[in-house]
Amino acid sequence: MTNIFIRRLHSLQENLFFSRRTRAAVRKLVSSGISVVIADMLRTGQYCEDMDVPKVLDLDDLLSERYRQFLVNGCKQTVFGTFSKRIPKSLLMAEPFLRRLVLERERRMMARRELSTPHRFDVTFLTSEVEASQLRGDGANVKVYANPQATVASAYDWRMTGHAENMVQCFFIGNLRTSQNLASLKLIIREIMPIVLEQGLDIHIHVVGDYDTRAIEAASGCSRVTMHGFISDLSEVAQRCSIALLPIVEGTGVKTKILDAMAMGIPVITNGLGVEGLSVVHERDLLIADTAREIADQIARLNLDHGLGKRLSEQAKSYVARNHDPTLLRERFREHIFTALEVGRARLTYSSPGTVS
Repeated sequence: MTNIFIRRLHSLQENLFFSRRTRAAVRKLVSSGISVVIADMLRTGQYCEDMDVPKVLDLDDLLSERYRQFLVNGCKQTVFGTFSKRIPKSLLMAEPFLRRLVLERERRMMARRELSTPHRFDVTFLTSEVEASQLRGDGANVKVYANPQATVASAYDWRMTGHAENMVQCFFIGNLRTSQNLASLKLIIREIMPIVLEQGLDIHIHVVGDYDTRAIEAASGCSRVTMHGFISDLSEVAQRCSIALLPIVEGTGVKTKILDAMAMGIPVITNGLGVEGLSVVHERDLLIADTAREIADQIARLNLDHGLGKRLSEQAKSYVARNHDPTLLRERFREHIFTALEVGRARLTYSSPGTVS
């Protein structure tokens, strides 16, 4: 906790993750002859941003944008997230009362760091091209690239089978220990399902992913929801369902669950946030609807129009193969790493000698 008070120019997440012992170990390792350093997000980038070595920063997502969404959605989850175990109990008890204040400060600090830190790295990655373009801006001296999610072609090939016209089986996938996925599940249960039922269509949601008591409480009393927990083979659930219902309430970057469902060929219904960073087309690759009622309407539509479901299935698999093939993305990643090596070596050649110690 001392870091929070003496490292005020860094974000809360960076300070909770910072260790002087770790920094010393990283510097010793780099000085042994490492050719290039790849840092995972700002919380590890802080260990090497001042080192004289070619280096890459993989931001994954713009966390400042994620925090902005949390604020818009009412700050319903703890700001400490997976770091909660490191926080003193007294601070955890006070957190609900300070949540908005802490989150707004963290958003500002993270936004500042996201804008400034790439200038100290030779290459920066983001999962989404939308966010890469946003961070790149007009900065000609900043090399920011999209490094999209690689998705392996699914061994399971979904096929449209006969379903009762008055019953639709959907599945939702996600780690329900995270606030983003829990918010999506609550949206489905509390807002979307009631509208579907009002329209005279019965619905059952199969939920796949690790969960805790919060998810159990969200689904409490709802017999139309089955919690399967984590399963290694999605086909066990997917073969029962005709729709992958995957609305995203909060979060940034490309959503892996969307691509995984598309790779299997299951017709996907999501919202605008769910396709962020993807070049998909509504009604060609999947269905996009933003309000609970619009999503419910698309569920009813897809349940009746089997021809649409078949077309979406075929196009979804084709889209993933064209844009997220691991072999193609691996080669692109390799090219960007070599760019970092070239840029980093040139930077070191024309700068004054430095040290990593």
